[in-house]
Amino acid sequence: MTPAVLYLPQPTSHLLAARIVAGRSLAVRALVAAARAGAAAVGVPAALRSAELERALRRMPTVARIVRWLDRASPTEQAVFCGQPCVLLPACALVEARQVRLLFQRQAGRAGVALDASTASGAPVLLAPPALVARLWGRLVAGLPVGGEVARHVDQESPDLEVATGPFVGVRDEAGLLEAEATLYRNLGTGDDTGVDRLLHRRCSRRITRLLVRTPATPNQVSLASLAIGGLAIWAFWNATPVTALIGVVLYAIASVVDHADGEVARLTFQESDLGARLDWTIDTVIHSMIMLAIGVTAGGGPGLALGAAGAVGVTLSALGARHLPRETGVGESLGAALKGMGNRDFFYLMLLGFVLLRWTLPALLPVLVALVALGSQAYWIACLIRIRRGPPAA
Repeated sequence: MTPAVLYLPQPTSHLLAARIVAGRSLAVRALVAAARAGAAAVGVPAALRSAELERALRRMPTVARIVRWLDRASPTEQAVFCGQPCVLLPACALVEARQVRLLFQRQAGRAGVALDASTASGAPVLLAPPALVARLWGRLVAGLPVGGEVARHVDQESPDLEVATGPFVGVRDEAGLLEAEATLYRNLGTGDDTGVDRLLHRRCSRRITRLLVRTPATPNQVSLASLAIGGLAIWAFWNATPVTALIGVVLYAIASVVDHADGEVARLTFQESDLGARLDWTIDTVIHSMIMLAIGVTAGGGPGLALGAAGAVGVTLSALGARHLPRETGVGESLGAALKGMGNRDFFYLMLLGFVLLRWTLPALLPVLVALVALGSQAYWIACLIRIRRGPPAA
C-alpha cells in the first residue's frame, strides 16, 4: 500500500501547520486526510511534533498507529517511503481525504500524479515517483522546506493530473488561514440536508459550532443539550395553548439547530463515532415521537391520545425504516418517493405549523390533523419495509 509524507513547503510552514483552524491544527488535518485516504504509513517530520498534535493522536488511535516520526535518516524508514511511489502532502494545506484517495488509487507514471487544484499553490499534492522522494528524503526528515523542489518537478516533468473533487487551500499566510477556516465552515453541510436545513439550521448551527470547537465540549454532550431543549419543546406542546404551541415550534427549531451543531463539531474535530451516530438518531426519534404524542394529548380526549400514540409509534417505525433503506435510491418506488418527504424535518415543520394554526383558529380540527399524520407515518414505514425486503437495486 502507498505511504505518505507530510512536507513543509516554505520556511514558515511549520508555524502555519501548528495553527488551529476550526478546532484542529492544519498539521492534524493533513495527517487525518492521509490516514483516511488509506495511507499505509504517514511520515511526519519531528519539526511538526507538538503537544496539540500528540493530544490529537491520543484521541485517534487508528491514525496514531500509522504515524512514523521522522527524526533521523533511518535506512529502514527510507526503504518504507522511498522504495515505492509516495504521496507528498503539504502540512499546511487544507485538502479532503477523498481527494488524496484519488491519488492512492492511481498508477503513478514516470513523473507521478498531481492534484490539479494544488499545482498553482506552491505546495502541490503529489503522488511522487521513488526517485524524487529519495532525492528529497534528507530534507523531508530534517523538516526543511521542499515546496520549491516539488513545484519545479510538477512544472518541468508534467506529471499526470487528477481532477480535484473538493476544495483545496494552500496556506502561505494569515489570509490563507482565514480562507481555510471559511472553506471548512462553508462545506459543513451533508447530502441529506433539506431546504429548511440549508436556509435555517446550517446558518444558525455554524455560529454555535464556531464557539463549541474552542471548548472541550464533545459532540455527544451537544447531542444531550439538543435532547434537553427538545424536552422543553415536548412540554410546550403537551396540552398546548395557542401561545405555548408557538413556543414549542421555536424550541423545536432551536433543538434542531443544536442537533446539527453536534455533527458539525464531530466532523471538524474528527470525533465521529458509531456511538455518536446512534445517540443522535435516538434523540431525534425520541423528540419527534414524543412531540407527536404531545400533540395528540392537546387534540383532546381518549381519541386524541390514541391517535397521538399511533402517530408516535408510526414516527418511530418510520425512523427505523428510513435508517435501513438502501442508500443508493432512498425509498425507490413511486409510492415511497411520494412519502419520502414525510421522513424529513421539512414535513415535520409543516405539520407543526399546521398544528399551531389550528390551535389558534380551529381547535376542533386538531384530531383530524393528528389522524392524517398518524396514517401518513404508518404508510411511510410500511413503504420502507416493502422497499427494504426487495433488497438493493441492480447495478
